[in-house]
Amino acid sequence: MKQHIAFMLAALLCVGLTGCNQKTNDRENIKNSISNEQFGNKEKDLNTPTVEIVDHHGTHIGSIFQNTGTTLTNNGIFYSTVYSENVSTDTISTEITDGNKETVTYHLYDLQTNNDYVLGSIPDQDYEAGYSRTELNGKLYTLITTGNALDQIPDPLFLAEFDLITHTVNQFRISNNGFPYTAMTSVNGKLLIINHDQTDKLDDILYLFEPDNSETKEVLRFELKDDSGDTIRQMYSDGENVYLLRLRFENKSVKMFLDTYDNDFNKLSERDISSFLEKGSDNSLVSDDIENEMKQMVSKFMVLDKRFVYYENFSISRFFGNLENGEILEETKGVGDQFLAASGSGNPFFYYAFGGGKNENAVFELKNNSLSKSFFKADDTRYYITAASINQNGNRLIQVDYINPDDGNDTLPTKLYYI
Repeated sequence: MKQHIAFMLAALLCVGLTGCNQKTNDRENIKNSISNEQFGNKEKDLNTPTVEIVDHHGTHIGSIFQNTGTTLTNNGIFYSTVYSENVSTDTISTEITDGNKETVTYHLYDLQTNNDYVLGSIPDQDYEAGYSRTELNGKLYTLITTGNALDQIPDPLFLAEFDLITHTVNQFRISNNGFPYTAMTSVNGKLLIINHDQTDKLDDILYLFEPDNSETKEVLRFELKDDSGDTIRQMYSDGENVYLLRLRFENKSVKMFLDTYDNDFNKLSERDISSFLEKGSDNSLVSDDIENEMKQMVSKFMVLDKRFVYYENFSISRFFGNLENGEILEETKGVGDQFLAASGSGNPFFYYAFGGGKNENAVFELKNNSLSKSFFKADDTRYYITAASINQNGNRLIQVDYINPDDGNDTLPTKLYYI
């Protein structure tokens, strides 16, 4: 029920393995108000702000429309634009809103041809879990709820499938009772999706979606009842194992576990990693703060080289923990919410957003059991990194901005560096 939303944002939700098979019969086309249209650069004279794309030397490549988030794919820059009927058309809405009907348009900008393809528009989209965008076999997948998450009417959760080659889109209904803050990861050519079901029982249901035949199968279920039970915050797969980030509630206390499964979803192990969150804080958090941070929804979670766990929530907590010795990597101690993982489906890298605590555009890669540090340089030393993405080919897209904190009129235009 919708009244559970406020509770689930702070706490959340279901352990049994089922073999139930559910064929996704209601394959539906996303409501394409502008599907399959193509914009060349000469047509980008609309009254819409654009963002310049440059190469590593700062040389102009092209431009895309002002957007709510970019993801670099092997076929170009995937991005969305969102406009609300209740505000001016140059105002971008990026959050769940109560009562505003919004139209979200998804684009692919081809860096080779400089063509901007409109893949489809969704007039009643409520929220896209953009942090879970996943590229798989020439397609980009993302999870979307439509309707209004803040009313009392159940909203569907859809898996949107954007074909980056044919520039078409399909959607698949995952649940009739969807929760906007969901998660997804690829598992050996399939997609593992979680939905926090909002019926009278608070169930976390994990589905496996098969792209070849559009079949959806429930593989795991977790239950939270009367402030006791389990809920899944995020998932990750390295090809050999599936990792779940699980919270265990017992009355008012909570612990964080890393669960390891094989690819058939047989549980192999579990490990209490609650201490990592406290070790990774800046020492300003008391015990109640730590528990509240642990309950937050999680945007990024990875297990790298089977020895390191990376965690990033929607609040202020980050940690990069060594599973072998239980310690936090030194470079990430106390960094707070300015340490981020790049989006995209390539080998991950990390960066300081807004310059970080040392006001430097530092970029990190995991090498030889430590984080290797380098620095990104834009064509103006005032720029700082605000977002980054990496594709499966290893190319990077780095967004930079500048606003003088003492003079809001002293700014530089947003740029995207394609490297």
